[in-house]
Amino acid sequence: MFFEEFEVNKMTTSRSRVVTGTDIDLFCALTGAVNPLFLSDETARKAGQPARMTPGPLLFSFTIGLCYQAGVFDHVIAMAGVNNMRFHSPVHPGDMLTASAMPLETKPTKKADRGVVVLKHELKNQHGALVLDAEVTYLMRTRKQD
Repeated sequence: MFFEEFEVNKMTTSRSRVVTGTDIDLFCALTGAVNPLFLSDETARKAGQPARMTPGPLLFSFTIGLCYQAGVFDHVIAMAGVNNMRFHSPVHPGDMLTASAMPLETKPTKKADRGVVVLKHELKNQHGALVLDAEVTYLMRTRKQD
């Protein structure tokens, strides 16, 4: 979406995707986040979880990826900041996630080819339970190209 297409309080919702154990394994291998709660069902069950858990940073990555697939970031220049990120519910392999992005604020910049957009992101599971929310500031291209 171009800067001009963002309307305050107009939500965009992504398609859904299922979290797999392979997703978690690859993320942990790439980042070095080798917490046994992420890699072992047995360890997670001892901690009171039904199965191993999805790392929070991977959940944020899913949120961004799903919003990319929904066209939200077709004209993004940069992510400028993340505020008020909260994790509300654990996610396990087999859970289905859906992301949304709702503009809270838009403001032009001094350069005509870009503007700032603050999005409220939410990630929900297959039951509609909130998993993650955050306010993220982006620099977006405008239709006006210098």
